[in-house]
Amino acid sequence: MRLVVKETPDAHTAVVTGLAWAKTEKQFELFTCADDQTVKRWDHDGERAVTKVDCPSYCTALDILPASADGLVAVSFSDGSFALYTKAGREDKRIPNAHRGGITTIKWNYEGSAIVTGGEDGLCKVWSKSGMLRSSVAQQAHPIYAVAWSQDSESLVFCCEKSLTCISVQAGQKQTSWKAHDGIVLCCDWSASSGGLIVSGGEDCRYKVWDSYGRLLFNSQQHEHVITSVAWAPDGKTFAVGAFNLLKLCDRSGWSHVRETTNTGSIFSIRWSLDGTGFAGAGGNGSLVFGNLVDRSMSWQSLDVALDSSLNTLVVRDLLHETIEELDFRDRVIEFSVAHDHLVVVTNYQVFIYAITKGILNTTPQVEDLKEAPTLILQSVGVFALADSQGLHVLSYEARSLQRLRYQGMRVEFFTEKTVSLTSDMVAVVEKNSVRLFDLHTGKQVMSVDHKQEITHVALSQHSGEGKRFVAILDKNKDLYLFPAHKPHLEKLGSMVDDFLWNDATDMLVALVDQTLSCFLYPSVVFVDNTLLPLTVATKPCDAGNFAQLVSFHGPHVLIRKADGSNVAAMLSPYPLLLYHHIERGRFVKQSECWACLACQGIQARELNTVEIALAAINEIDKVQYVAYINNLPDEVLKTAELALFCKKPDEALSTLLSHRRIFRAIKMCIRLHRWEQALDLAVQNKTHVDTVLAYRARHLKQMRHVEGSEKFKQYAAEVPHDWETVQAKIAMEKERERN
Repeated sequence: MRLVVKETPDAHTAVVTGLAWAKTEKQFELFTCADDQTVKRWDHDGERAVTKVDCPSYCTALDILPASADGLVAVSFSDGSFALYTKAGREDKRIPNAHRGGITTIKWNYEGSAIVTGGEDGLCKVWSKSGMLRSSVAQQAHPIYAVAWSQDSESLVFCCEKSLTCISVQAGQKQTSWKAHDGIVLCCDWSASSGGLIVSGGEDCRYKVWDSYGRLLFNSQQHEHVITSVAWAPDGKTFAVGAFNLLKLCDRSGWSHVRETTNTGSIFSIRWSLDGTGFAGAGGNGSLVFGNLVDRSMSWQSLDVALDSSLNTLVVRDLLHETIEELDFRDRVIEFSVAHDHLVVVTNYQVFIYAITKGILNTTPQVEDLKEAPTLILQSVGVFALADSQGLHVLSYEARSLQRLRYQGMRVEFFTEKTVSLTSDMVAVVEKNSVRLFDLHTGKQVMSVDHKQEITHVALSQHSGEGKRFVAILDKNKDLYLFPAHKPHLEKLGSMVDDFLWNDATDMLVALVDQTLSCFLYPSVVFVDNTLLPLTVATKPCDAGNFAQLVSFHGPHVLIRKADGSNVAAMLSPYPLLLYHHIERGRFVKQSECWACLACQGIQARELNTVEIALAAINEIDKVQYVAYINNLPDEVLKTAELALFCKKPDEALSTLLSHRRIFRAIKMCIRLHRWEQALDLAVQNKTHVDTVLAYRARHLKQMRHVEGSEKFKQYAAEVPHDWETVQAKIAMEKERERN
């Protein structure tokens, strides 16, 4: 990845103190303010000022709500006031004496319902969108130089002296404050899309990456000059850093993609365009600097796709056939994605869909016009989706519109590959502590699953058919959970998980667990018998280090990106992958993980003979005996109930027996589970086998050398005779009746 840097000298006659992007139809325009007491509106190239507004005081900061077509421009001033302007340059409202001394920073929240200001008086204040003061959330002894909103607009982070502070906008909530730098902290930003990461820069000439709890994730080397500005990209994958005559583009984990020298003086503010393809910087000598991302690349199987420096051409390299194709477009390429035998390219006005047949790119695309440029592309087998302000638009690879998902409160601008997952029949969307599941055929919500912690990553299994889909989620505590797409039943797969990824052709799942590579060969084993889970996990040491990310999991091949940006390739055992294709052919290999997977698949398919063989191969003798017992039961109802009990679902097992009026078996199962009260209630309610319950209870108490303490059991024991031989005879009659 590289930056193409372009400068607009003499954009202002004094220091440019603030800038922000606004959306106009399918283009973006830039607003800037400076110490020359002017606010200017520029075209999307930043070459020509369309509007100029003279202000009564020195401008110190500027912000605009980009999601709103008629959003107001908020400008703060050195006299302690701020004003709201329309995009045409008309002053809508002015709030005088908002702070004592100058206002150093001003920011809209993501909903456009509130504004936060920080000033030289050490106050951090929240205002309504009409300029009414709501609250003073913080009072510091020193000036506040920067402030940023959290994704949910419920919290703020601000810098003061050498510290960063996270605080809720609601009164009475606990705040978190920590020493961030050895010098004064000058800038900070809070990512809305990368799990709540915070980046800061200060007079110690370093920039640092933190989580929202104040834990240091990355500390840069010392630069020549102080860090004056930082800004996260909309997708949270990268951030930009500005200093004196310096621009840096960095990965979310901190390492630097590119470093560029400029002639702008200190860059006091950086703002990304809404599509994430570039950013603008405010220069200390009155100039503007623009950085566009080029040489962005993606790989899939033998194809490597990269965007060249013209921003209008994609270069496709086929490493297997040693060919190079150049795809030229009339408009600038906004985003592209390659997966599942298709290349999808998005420009400002159109989407182009290229088919890949046997690894060879078909250069004749399907083309579809767009109402607006999307911010995210998701791909799956048979379908892909584009996220824009109108919702999530799902299309086939023949450019046929299938569904447009939209619901109240949907925040498309926060969608990333980790918070939205797509399959051919379903979409999963993360909303803080919950996951919404939508059916693509109807467009309606199927289910919403709540979780006790904030969810940072969701992914749908790609291989399973309809009705057998699974959803994996990773929460803020790095715990990995799995649940069926048709039932809100969460089971834990692992802890200390940094990242995870489903295989593109099977239901295997790979995860980075405590700096080791773990492959869950059959994750749904947790719904069958979680004691078999360790037997179905293949682990492999990998030199990935902290904060590594999984890039792809194709076949047995895993690609890992380390924290320093280098890629590490890992090869898993091919046998579990082949298991999915060769079970029916009777081709087996002596590997315990494969036998464990086969046992779990056999239980789900009710192939109990296969289950016995597989469990015997991994020496699970107790389970072999129990499965043999189930296999010898006289009818399917009893087998279904016992299999549910084997899968640790006792309530489901009892429900099965009671729904088929197998009262004796239900009572006996309650006795086996030591649910004595429930067994007695069932017997009394159905007026049968009360003596059976009492006899087993008496025998149990005698063996345990306990004394009866239940008044209910004492009462029925005195009223109902319960001879052990008589009870055994009744049980034998029940079993004979079942066989006949």
